[in-house]
Amino acid sequence: MSSTTAKPRCDLRSEYDMACPRCGQADTLSVEITCTATLSINGTEDNGDHYWDEASSCGCDACDYRGTAGEFRINTVKAVQA
Repeated sequence: MSSTTAKPRCDLRSEYDMACPRCGQADTLSVEITCTATLSINGTEDNGDHYWDEASSCGCDACDYRGTAGEFRINTVKAVQA
């Protein structure tokens, strides 16, 4: 491991600010992605790039809750009390 200031990877909360809104699980989520692939008579081979956003379909692998990736975002902004 390098001596640079790397953020420790604990779960999806710390890496992507995401967790299941129903059960709170943040180890694995299934997200629908768009990717570029080469199509040939031998099949397909992805080119390594992929994309997903807040509107992408997302599901919890623990409780099977389904929604959009935006629904799995953790609200990190605290309300300011007057």
